[in-house]
Amino acid sequence: MKNSKGVSRRKFVHGASALAMMSTLPSFAHTQPSKRAMEMAEDRRDELLLLLTDMIWVQSLSGETAADAQGVVKTYLSKLPYRIEESADRPSRYENHPEFMPPNPPSDGPFVNLVGWPKKNKGKQFAMFSHIDTHSIDEGWDTKPLETKIVGNRLYGLGTADDKGGVAAMLIATKALADTKKPLPIVMSLHGKGGGSRGSLPVFDRLSKTDHGIGAVLYVHPAETGRGLEDVKNSVQGILDLQLTVKGWRGPQMEIGSVDSAAWETGGNALDMCWDILEHLRNSAFKNTEVNIGTMKGGDRIGSVADEVTSTFRLKFTGDDTWGKLLTTAREAIEAYLKGQPRDYVANLETVGYRTNPGSASWEAPVSKVLRNSIKDVTGRAPVAYPNHYAGDIRYPIRLLGVPAYGIGSVGGNFYGPNEWVDIDDLVKLVAVLIQTLNGWQKV
Repeated sequence: MKNSKGVSRRKFVHGASALAMMSTLPSFAHTQPSKRAMEMAEDRRDELLLLLTDMIWVQSLSGETAADAQGVVKTYLSKLPYRIEESADRPSRYENHPEFMPPNPPSDGPFVNLVGWPKKNKGKQFAMFSHIDTHSIDEGWDTKPLETKIVGNRLYGLGTADDKGGVAAMLIATKALADTKKPLPIVMSLHGKGGGSRGSLPVFDRLSKTDHGIGAVLYVHPAETGRGLEDVKNSVQGILDLQLTVKGWRGPQMEIGSVDSAAWETGGNALDMCWDILEHLRNSAFKNTEVNIGTMKGGDRIGSVADEVTSTFRLKFTGDDTWGKLLTTAREAIEAYLKGQPRDYVANLETVGYRTNPGSASWEAPVSKVLRNSIKDVTGRAPVAYPNHYAGDIRYPIRLLGVPAYGIGSVGGNFYGPNEWVDIDDLVKLVAVLIQTLNGWQKV
């Protein structure tokens, strides 16, 4: 079988398998509890690499519809016992949603998202999702970004790590479960880069309005640390980027044509007031958040007071706070503070960049323990929680469905630039972890 460029896929896959198999065989000694899951994953190594290669050949950059790449997913999933829901989603329809963050790069699609529902659903229901869109094609690639290449045990190509590798692993694990007549999960191939407003938000918002019956969710996406299955994302931080603009005034000139002749005490220094407002916010609206002032720009000369200043800063927060609540509380605090000033300053607070709410799933929940034990069985090493990420898509099932969600993935590198890669052996292990976890969840 050949692709459109005449490259023999069978030759590629068997070459990949031979290299990867040699490095995984020694690890079987310490994975006896998950031997069956690992065997099932190894049996499908060729198919895994072939499917991932097919997806990478089809461009689906962040901000693009990804219809063709989703076509590869749909073709594969349609051969399994699934009913496929396909949607064309526009972020602009969700601008007033409390979980909305403007997508980056800005675009309104429509974006194609797929949800596969098992045709015969018996017992408990669980779900997996990954994202089909990739980083942009930047300068500096040593290989062709839309073609896969094996170097050692690494598979290079755009999306291998983030996150077409996750989509492929999810689909192969699902096929393994179907072949062995195991209960099947709901599977979703979505748009997730740039905040998730192109895919994860629309899909999970619709699910929240149905009797979905989902008990837990796996986000098949590696932690951005690059350590693969060593890290499990079970929580994400809230982030809010804000811009504060303060307008003051300069006093009257005492000398003709000389702005600097104005007495400083007769002006309203916007720079001083900006600092005062920020300190007031730290002690009031933002007292339970982390605040980092990134930039402050204002004034146009050293001889006069600054009559306008702009400061941008970021908040990090957890718990019950939301970006909407923080923004409203901050604006009210600024208004009250300025009313107590002797002269009329004007201040405006607006969102810029990130605005994303926190989400957390219990590390000690039964489904978490099943997942962690599966990873330990397959890799020989217990994973640790990685709580430092923000704008992670696990927040959508956590916040909108009210169910635990965990993010796991393979060892990979160069997520946001050229020469992106995924470790082949680790990708196979990811398939085994998915198989064992989903089987284990059925017993919780």
